[in-house]
Amino acid sequence: EGDFTVCGTCDGKACYEHDYIDPETGTSTGKFVLKIKAKKICGKILGVYVYSTGFTNKYPDLKRTVLVKLASTSIGEYGSIIDEAVWRAGEEVTYGKFHTNQGMRMDASNNSLVTTAVDKWVCTYSFGCESDSCPSGCVATGTACYCDGICGSGGPKDLWEFPSFYFDFAGLTNDLNGMKNLAEESETSRGEDEVQHLSPSGAKGYHIILHPDRTYDIRRVNTVGGIPNTYEIGPGSTISLITSYEIITNETVLKTNVPLPPDCGLIFVEDDLWIEGTTRGKITIAAAVPDNDAVEPTIFIVNNLDYTTLDGSDSLALIAEKSVLITRDCAGTASEITLRGVFVAQKGYFGRRGYTQGSYSQRVRNRLVNYGTIVSKIRGEVTYIWCPNIPACIFSGFIHWDAYFDEKLARDPPPLLPCVSEELETVSWEEVQ
Repeated sequence: EGDFTVCGTCDGKACYEHDYIDPETGTSTGKFVLKIKAKKICGKILGVYVYSTGFTNKYPDLKRTVLVKLASTSIGEYGSIIDEAVWRAGEEVTYGKFHTNQGMRMDASNNSLVTTAVDKWVCTYSFGCESDSCPSGCVATGTACYCDGICGSGGPKDLWEFPSFYFDFAGLTNDLNGMKNLAEESETSRGEDEVQHLSPSGAKGYHIILHPDRTYDIRRVNTVGGIPNTYEIGPGSTISLITSYEIITNETVLKTNVPLPPDCGLIFVEDDLWIEGTTRGKITIAAAVPDNDAVEPTIFIVNNLDYTTLDGSDSLALIAEKSVLITRDCAGTASEITLRGVFVAQKGYFGRRGYTQGSYSQRVRNRLVNYGTIVSKIRGEVTYIWCPNIPACIFSGFIHWDAYFDEKLARDPPPLLPCVSEELETVSWEEVQ
């Protein structure tokens, strides 16, 4: 039935009919029938829906049905998952579940679970910790502080949990291999005129433009321009100066209005990818070469990423083997940029590089508004406040960053989203009739 596979009947009767036993008398007072559906996308089961219709022996025509949805815990249930240690400052607000594999200084308020994989960690000066000013939950050690897995003045603290699970960023490679195979299989079954798997371009990569009718354009990026003296973030908040080759200077249109099948909204790209547009339905786009460690594609966001509706029927996931980066010229010189979706940077970071070159309106924007989930190996940034000898001067970045959790992604995520846990858990329970 649509994107569901329904368990059948046994000799014309319900296969899953059970007696309801009254616990006090030990006798049957009614029955309930289970109808079990497996929701599939790209041929993989993403969730199980169980309908239970019950009635008493005395009134067999008076029935009630409840629906229980079960699914694995996807990364869409989290607002952020970061591999490195994190400091959330007091003026920030953390929406949705927040997890780090290392320690966390939490001076911000949080409205959901905050978890870390470690029981203890060393909080250094880069997190505002010094031996003479250790935050709550820490003791001085040398020039730093020895702290609980989560420390700081934020809260509510009863939502802090440590040690918790460890999120395996390296394990995402298995997910990427599976996505590549499924994209190839879906493309082959639909015919050679349909495209869901893009092999290495032989040039600089691809430019995909999503359309509100669930089609997309594919362009080959032939040449790119570089922005010199750009700040790049590395592990442990290290900074280096690079030339950022991100400006498309020449491209070739390969296909326009390519449709995506309703049962497999998946695109796999074996190259760097530039992306923009509006999503209809549920779409996952990955850029990776999982069988070649020497090549780690990055996804460049060049314009707003939005949905046609906000009722949960649309969703987008971008998964990059390296980083997911907002370009300097994203959305022209618009003062506000909107991004909706799940953004996964397996080996790099989600954020924006720091630009010293270009006009002020290119380098500095007023606001970034993103709704969804950020999964980032490295602790990324979207703001930079480093004007030499000029207090509170922003030379590159967003003056404001509003990051909101999208609870609809937790209930019905984009296809093939990586999981925090493969175990099926109850997502929702409701009476439907």
